[in-house]
Amino acid sequence: MQRLSLSTSGARRHLLAALAFVVVAVAMMVAPRSAAAGEFTITACQADAGEFASGAFENFATRGMRWRRACNPLGPGLRGLVTANVVTSGHVAHGAQSAFVLNAPPGTAFSQLRWSGHAQRRDCRYALQMYAVRPDGSDATIKNVRANRNCPRPEVAQASSWPRPSAYDLGGATKIVQRVVCVGAASAQFCSGRGLNYMQTFTAEATVVDTSGPSVTIVPDTPLARGEWVSGKQAVDYEASDNVGVKQVTPYLAGASNGPVSLGCDYSQRIPCPNGAGQLKEVDTQNRPEGSQPLYVAAEDAAGNSANSAVVTARIDNTAPGTTPVGIEGGEAWRNRNEFDVAWQNAPEPDRAPITAAHYRVCRVGSGECVSDSRGGSSIARLDNVTVPAPGEWELRLWR
Repeated sequence: MQRLSLSTSGARRHLLAALAFVVVAVAMMVAPRSAAAGEFTITACQADAGEFASGAFENFATRGMRWRRACNPLGPGLRGLVTANVVTSGHVAHGAQSAFVLNAPPGTAFSQLRWSGHAQRRDCRYALQMYAVRPDGSDATIKNVRANRNCPRPEVAQASSWPRPSAYDLGGATKIVQRVVCVGAASAQFCSGRGLNYMQTFTAEATVVDTSGPSVTIVPDTPLARGEWVSGKQAVDYEASDNVGVKQVTPYLAGASNGPVSLGCDYSQRIPCPNGAGQLKEVDTQNRPEGSQPLYVAAEDAAGNSANSAVVTARIDNTAPGTTPVGIEGGEAWRNRNEFDVAWQNAPEPDRAPITAAHYRVCRVGSGECVSDSRGGSSIARLDNVTVPAPGEWELRLWR
């Protein structure tokens, strides 16, 4: 004979704690917020005291000319960003030049340059220049030691130094140029290579104005974004891009956030922040209201402009279903067939995760002998043909 007992006490009807929440994509689209003009600063040489970087500047030199990157002030030779001629016994051709060029990122412009440096020449036929170029082709002069003007006496070096950084208005320029160029003279269409003619940048801080915001979308390849019921901390994948890169992204769930996630930027680079795909690994659902809630990702670019992704709907359920009476068909009586049917009612829980499984354990009364099993099904509300291992009195516990 077997007897299966079910107490109606809540202590014997344990509930499955591991429930979940769902996110479903909806057709509603949210346009990115319009972005006001933002700014950031590209730093180079001694303005980047940690690395003395100069990677934002491009360089070139024609025959007879040279350039050098040596921004750390400690070291041999000329220091800084150096454009110069090659010292030689011969001539340097008319038009020969060496230059460093900083181009504004696409869709941006320079408003200001803080700069310090030094210029020196022995041949007055060289021009030593620091200037910016506006979109209309006009120049904003920063420093200009003109060729064949105010020339020194023969064999005497002419030098100008600007050791402290000063601010220069660039008026929307899109290119900054430092160069040494052989202009030549009417009497000699070449320059001498016998002496050193050069220009140095010690400090450069270029302020970039950016009026465009980033773009960001949620990628539907995780349970959170695919519309599955999940709980706890979840991941969400995204795609974000911007003309100056994305500085940080922030997930917003039910109107709240645990704070931004920094993507790591290097402001010694022309485009300081990264672009592309990423993952927010710990979007926390546990401290949010349950039920249907909005989810979106906000992105902020290197200049502080921001935009939001389209919204998807999250359905949050971190709470186990409530207790409900469970009964054995035929009652808790001794019987001679090892087969029991168990049933219960699932109370309506609107806007919550559905019941999808029932887990149970039967244990011999008074001992630790137990067996466990589970059954699945949409809104499951009964267990048919439950059996026990051997004759005797057994107790069943159920988790939904």
